[in-house]
Amino acid sequence: MNRNLYIKIAYWYYTLGMTQDEIAKRLSFTRQKVNQIINSLPDLDIVTINIHGYEREHIALETQIEEHFHLNEVLVTNDYGEKDTAIYKVADVAAQYLDEVIQQGDIIGVSWGRTLAEVVNRLPFHKRSGCRVVQLIGAQNIDQLAEKSDEIARGFANKLDCSSQMLYAPVVVENAETKQWLMKEKVIKSSYELMKKCNIAVLGVGELTEQSTMYTRGHLTKEDLKVLRKNGFVGDIAMNPVRKDGSYDNCPLTDRLLGADIECLKNIRNTVLVASGQLKVEAIRAVLYSGCINTLIVDETTAREVMKIV
Repeated sequence: MNRNLYIKIAYWYYTLGMTQDEIAKRLSFTRQKVNQIINSLPDLDIVTINIHGYEREHIALETQIEEHFHLNEVLVTNDYGEKDTAIYKVADVAAQYLDEVIQQGDIIGVSWGRTLAEVVNRLPFHKRSGCRVVQLIGAQNIDQLAEKSDEIARGFANKLDCSSQMLYAPVVVENAETKQWLMKEKVIKSSYELMKKCNIAVLGVGELTEQSTMYTRGHLTKEDLKVLRKNGFVGDIAMNPVRKDGSYDNCPLTDRLLGADIECLKNIRNTVLVASGQLKVEAIRAVLYSGCINTLIVDETTAREVMKIV
């Protein structure tokens, strides 16, 4: 065996993307011989096969979560116990997953937050001009532009080379009457109509604490937080508060929120939750119980914590 030649073949095939026919012609080999060499590379420790950046050892954990929460698919990434980098590993896998599942003509809804900003940053440019991206929640007043829902929608659309539709309204208003007036606006109505046509949604999750972005950025007051916690709410999905058991009825905030509600999310064919972090474990578990999530992408440490007390 010419190991150097085998390494070169691995480089041509896996890195440069050459076909087996192209390699065979270049070396004056038969295609069958090239196929045999490529199939032998893992056994020779020349290449290591990773599937979307997550390890086969996680399949049992993924299956356990899928069955318990009735999800279509769970992808668990290996975080190697490095909590500070888990978000990047999760974003990498989410970007790869979305690049594969998004098809021409899809309507993709997005929410907001640091995790989604990282996903957009890692999403490869892949021309799908027949798609549309819609902002699922109203605007946020935050310093980190990349984490705002409108910037995420624009960034996502830019990677797909397609159009995006903004929701020109604040995510939370001070009283229900303001929301009622805003809902009469034609441009806001059109955004809501497009939300109902989404077949993919990409969402982050939030916890309802004084450390949460919702609170620190002024979208919720201390009194709002107190009332929500008193009523059993522990987390939010696309800004919709959810209780530990997944229930979300009689929420005192609903009449002041502008964006896709949980019933809308439930009607989307594939609602993808991308999450990581121990502080969000309770919120993740609650959102999974709500029944509005189809696919979960999460790091190993967080996944094991989610399953610890179910």
